[in-house]
Amino acid sequence: MSIKAKEIINNKVINRSGYYLGRVVDFDINISTQAIVRYYVQGNLLGFFKNPLIISSSQVIKIEKDRIIVEDAIIQKKITKKKTESSIKYAQ
Repeated sequence: MSIKAKEIINNKVINRSGYYLGRVVDFDINISTQAIVRYYVQGNLLGFFKNPLIISSSQVIKIEKDRIIVEDAIIQKKITKKKTESSIKYAQ
Protein backbone atom coordinates (compact mmCIF):
# COMPACT_ATOMS: atom_id res chain seq x y z
CA MET A 1 0.00 0.00 0.00
CA SER A 2 1.21 3.50 -0.70
CA ILE A 3 0.16 6.94 0.46
CA LYS A 4 0.90 10.39 -0.92
CA ALA A 5 2.73 13.09 1.03
CA LYS A 6 -0.29 15.40 0.83
CA GLU A 7 -2.30 12.72 2.65
CA ILE A 8 0.24 12.66 5.51
CA ILE A 9 0.93 16.39 5.90
CA ASN A 10 -1.76 18.07 8.00
CA ASN A 11 -3.15 14.69 9.09
CA LYS A 12 -4.40 14.52 12.71
CA VAL A 13 -2.27 12.56 15.16
CA ILE A 14 -3.87 10.94 18.19
CA ASN A 15 -2.47 8.50 20.70
CA ARG A 16 -3.88 5.07 21.56
CA SER A 17 -5.86 6.60 24.44
CA GLY A 18 -7.57 9.02 22.05
CA TYR A 19 -5.77 12.25 23.00
CA TYR A 20 -5.22 14.68 20.15
CA LEU A 21 -1.51 15.49 19.78
CA GLY A 22 -1.59 17.80 16.77
CA ARG A 23 -1.12 17.62 13.01
CA VAL A 24 1.76 16.35 10.92
CA VAL A 25 3.77 19.31 9.61
CA ASP A 26 6.74 17.40 8.17
CA PHE A 27 8.41 14.00 8.02
CA ASP A 28 11.84 12.51 7.31
CA ILE A 29 12.55 9.69 4.87
CA ASN A 30 15.49 7.28 5.01
CA ILE A 31 17.00 7.44 1.54
CA SER A 32 18.34 3.87 1.65
CA THR A 33 15.11 2.19 2.67
CA GLN A 34 12.78 4.83 1.20
CA ALA A 35 10.69 4.62 4.38
CA ILE A 36 9.46 7.32 6.76
CA VAL A 37 11.73 7.53 9.80
CA ARG A 38 9.99 10.19 11.91
CA TYR A 39 7.03 12.54 11.86
CA TYR A 40 7.00 16.14 13.08
CA VAL A 41 3.72 17.00 14.79
CA GLN A 42 2.70 20.54 15.68
CA GLY A 43 0.49 20.94 18.73
CA ASN A 44 -2.89 22.56 18.96
CA LEU A 45 -3.80 26.17 18.21
CA LEU A 46 -3.22 27.30 21.79
CA GLY A 47 0.50 26.69 21.28
CA PHE A 48 1.12 24.20 24.05
CA PHE A 49 3.93 22.72 21.96
CA LYS A 50 6.16 25.49 20.63
CA ASN A 51 8.53 22.97 19.08
CA PRO A 52 7.04 20.12 17.10
CA LEU A 53 6.76 16.70 18.68
CA ILE A 54 9.03 14.17 17.00
CA ILE A 55 7.36 10.80 16.64
CA SER A 56 9.39 7.81 15.47
CA SER A 57 7.84 5.60 12.83
CA SER A 58 8.18 2.71 15.31
CA GLN A 59 5.60 4.47 17.52
CA VAL A 60 2.96 4.52 14.77
CA ILE A 61 0.24 1.94 15.29
CA LYS A 62 -1.96 2.71 12.30
CA ILE A 63 -2.31 5.25 9.51
CA GLU A 64 -5.90 5.92 8.51
CA LYS A 65 -7.38 8.28 5.94
CA ASP A 66 -8.15 11.01 8.49
CA ARG A 67 -5.68 10.30 11.30
CA ILE A 68 -2.50 8.64 12.46
CA ILE A 69 -2.67 6.64 15.68
CA VAL A 70 0.48 6.40 17.79
CA GLU A 71 1.53 4.70 21.01
CA ASP A 72 0.91 6.51 24.28
CA ALA A 73 4.00 8.29 25.55
CA ILE A 74 5.91 6.75 28.41
CA ILE A 75 6.93 9.44 30.83
CA GLN A 76 9.68 8.53 33.21
CA LYS A 77 9.55 10.18 36.57
CA LYS A 78 12.83 11.68 37.66
CA ILE A 79 14.01 10.12 40.89
CA THR A 80 15.91 12.43 43.19
CA LYS A 81 18.00 11.27 46.09
CA LYS A 82 16.91 12.42 49.48
CA LYS A 83 19.46 14.60 51.15
CA THR A 84 20.58 13.00 54.38
CA GLU A 85 22.52 14.49 57.20
CA SER A 86 26.10 13.46 57.41
CA SER A 87 27.02 11.25 60.37
CA ILE A 88 30.58 12.58 60.33
CA LYS A 89 31.43 14.85 63.26
CA TYR A 90 34.27 17.28 62.87
CA ALA A 91 36.60 18.24 65.73
CA GLN A 92 36.27 21.81 66.85
